[in-house]
Amino acid sequence: MNIGIDARPLSYQLTGIGYYLGSLLDALQEVDRTCRYVLISNRPIHYVIRNPNWSKQEGGCRRKLLSTAWMQTAAPLLARRLGLDLFWGPRHHLPLMLPGKIRTVVTIHDVVHLRFPETMSLPHLMVERLLMGRSVRYADRIVAVSHATRADLIRRYPLSSCRVRTVHSGVPPLPPASCSESALPEKYFLFVGTLEPRKNFERMFEAFSRAGAAAHGVHLVITGAAGWKNQPFIRMLERHPLRPFIHFTGYVSRDSLAGLYRRALALVFPSLYEGFGFPILEAMASGAPVITSNMSAMAEVAGDAAMLVDPRDVAQIAHAMVQLISDDGAMRRGLVRKGRLRAADFSWHRAASEMRQIFQEVMPN
Repeated sequence: MNIGIDARPLSYQLTGIGYYLGSLLDALQEVDRTCRYVLISNRPIHYVIRNPNWSKQEGGCRRKLLSTAWMQTAAPLLARRLGLDLFWGPRHHLPLMLPGKIRTVVTIHDVVHLRFPETMSLPHLMVERLLMGRSVRYADRIVAVSHATRADLIRRYPLSSCRVRTVHSGVPPLPPASCSESALPEKYFLFVGTLEPRKNFERMFEAFSRAGAAAHGVHLVITGAAGWKNQPFIRMLERHPLRPFIHFTGYVSRDSLAGLYRRALALVFPSLYEGFGFPILEAMASGAPVITSNMSAMAEVAGDAAMLVDPRDVAQIAHAMVQLISDDGAMRRGLVRKGRLRAADFSWHRAASEMRQIFQEVMPN
């Protein structure tokens, strides 16, 4: 079987979907030694191939804004030339003009454009509205990264539930901690994620104030890419009365992130909506307690190993912070133990095996 993969998330600065794809491909290279895989992108793919049955097809279109148009037009031509049997879109979209004989699988991480469209940048919103629904209807199989996302898909689109499979991700690997952020405080709550509206910064800041964290020498560290529609966040940060206790690092390396997790009092992740939630598992695997939302996929991923709060309720977020600030160590040790066990339940090897089975399912006998 010849399988083509949209590898564009590996051509740019890695965020959640890039780590998802890279980690899953690493496992697929080990799990599947018989099928031939071709990684396809509009520009160079930053990924190491170790399996002799794998190859890359890299285009010369450097502009990220044009990558969607490139994939829609170039991938069908490449599919014919390469003799592909199956095409996998790991990020919401498929090339819609593929030859009819080519089977298709698409992975859906979330339905933000339906649940919280106001939180998206206009270009991303337009692409999702144009391509996701068509890709879902077109695909032979749809992979949801969580049961919550699967339920959203079935509820929002008129499709048969038998075409939708849930394949949980593993934990994105982190290197041994070598944190060089020497300027950061000794005690801090940590937030990890792209700066954009649904991350719920306003309530998190208010909860940090109510918890009296600063009076106990506890700071708040925010790390992540700049994102979009983040001017209210920037203004809030500049004007906040506790500004000396709030630190924004921007996007950091995986080495630095590993150190930030391991030194944190807890990860605070009260997002309004997530399709999965990698920071939850990364923190748990690193030995950091987690405070996260009791809705969407966050509760599903965290299980009983985190402090779950209503992200719309500032008092609940603040109370969870207070509990950890005043903890004598017993609560933290319990959360760390349960968190490590919970993170170990999520396996890239299992996810790769399930994806390979789905690829085989859609091929005619």
